[in-house]
Amino acid sequence: MKKLYLFTLLAIVLYSCSKNEYITFGQKDGLSFTLGGDLKTKDSIVFSFVTSAVQGDRDTLWIPIGLTGVPAETDRPFKLRIGTESTAKEGVHFELTEKLFPAHQTAFEYPVVLLRSADLLETTQKLTLEIEENEFYEVGALSNEFYRSIRIHTTDQVIKPSWWRGAEDFYYGSYSHGKYRFMIEVCGIANFSNTVLSYPQILNYRELVSSALVKYEKEHGEPLRDENGQAITI
Repeated sequence: MKKLYLFTLLAIVLYSCSKNEYITFGQKDGLSFTLGGDLKTKDSIVFSFVTSAVQGDRDTLWIPIGLTGVPAETDRPFKLRIGTESTAKEGVHFELTEKLFPAHQTAFEYPVVLLRSADLLETTQKLTLEIEENEFYEVGALSNEFYRSIRIHTTDQVIKPSWWRGAEDFYYGSYSHGKYRFMIEVCGIANFSNTVLSYPQILNYRELVSSALVKYEKEHGEPLRDENGQAITI
């Protein structure tokens, strides 16, 4: 009798679990921003056309969006809302591409096109994007790695990179925005970290920049100066 009771109880529990799962799967699927692509740290991106060594007047960020639910058999549209705190203007500082979540996928990278407008030489513009509910999707799972919204800060100004520390001061001299901008223009790269470049590469880039500084001084009759009025040396 005791065994029969336990078996009956187990059957009820299993039936209840199956029933709950069925209800869950019947609900609307969800979408969230997640880490990956160009979103590498939390829910915010700082993008500079200069330090990204962009040659043209636009660039594309790839923003990962993850699915909570079951992949669909067809592409389905989703909605993004531009947050009220945004200062960036659509068509001036950014463009949003077609919003379709691909079939048979649990995640994909959505392209946001950033535009190199003239005012970015003196300002930083903020774009906030939020997942907005539609007939197919609601806001999905949220956690330390899944977000309802993200912030993109875009500028055409030089930003001191996090990797420029003691070793880089030793190789290239003290940091200044003017020096870093000139290094990018001359070398065509933006990451001069000793963890990325080999020692021979560092020496080659140093020589390249040094030669460019000598050439500048010969052509202009005075050394190139940074934003502090100091002659740029390396």
